[in-house]
Formats: sequence, C-alpha cells, structure tokens
Amino acid sequence: MSRGRRLHERIELRLEVEVEHGSRRFDATTRNISLGGMYIVTGETLKLGDALRLRFQLPELERPTECEAAVRWQGPDGYGVQFGSLRALDVWGINQLFRERSARG
Repeated sequence: MSRGRRLHERIELRLEVEVEHGSRRFDATTRNISLGGMYIVTGETLKLGDALRLRFQLPELERPTECEAAVRWQGPDGYGVQFGSLRALDVWGINQLFRERSARG
C-alpha cells in the first residue's frame, strides 16, 4: 500500500517508543499514529518488510501497548510501520486520541 492510499486517519502525536528488531533494541519517537500504524523517527537503519516489536504508552491507558509491526515505507528521518494485531484496549486508547482531537475542534 502506498502512502497516498491510507485506510486510517492519522493524528500528530509524540510518544516514546521502544523498538526491538531481532537482537537490537533502540528508542524512537513517533511523529503520528493511526489505528493501522505509526511513523517513527529514528536514525537506525531498517529495511522495508522488517519485523519489529514495539512498546509505547498511550495517554489513556495504564499499561504500555506492545505489538508486532512491519516497516512499510521509509521517510527522510524514519519509517512508517504497520501494526500487527492490537488488543481491543489498545484500539480503544488510540480511538480516544481522535475523540479528544474532535472535541477540541
């Protein structure tokens, strides 16, 4: 899927993300997030299709979100990643971000 054909609306949001790629672990920051994935800003080198494990804290949830993800595109300062399966609670937490944004107008 190309960046021009997104299925999910994105919201600008900065979150700290712990990324696990094989035996490597590194920290990154999100630029935006959607129900389908996020853009992570990092200087680490990844390839399209790389499998990742992500851990990040959504504002409305007590426990961190942990999920599998895959690198789908490369930007000038990071990567667009697509989530694997998310727990229902994590989906709810992401939806809350959009509700808050809509409420602010």
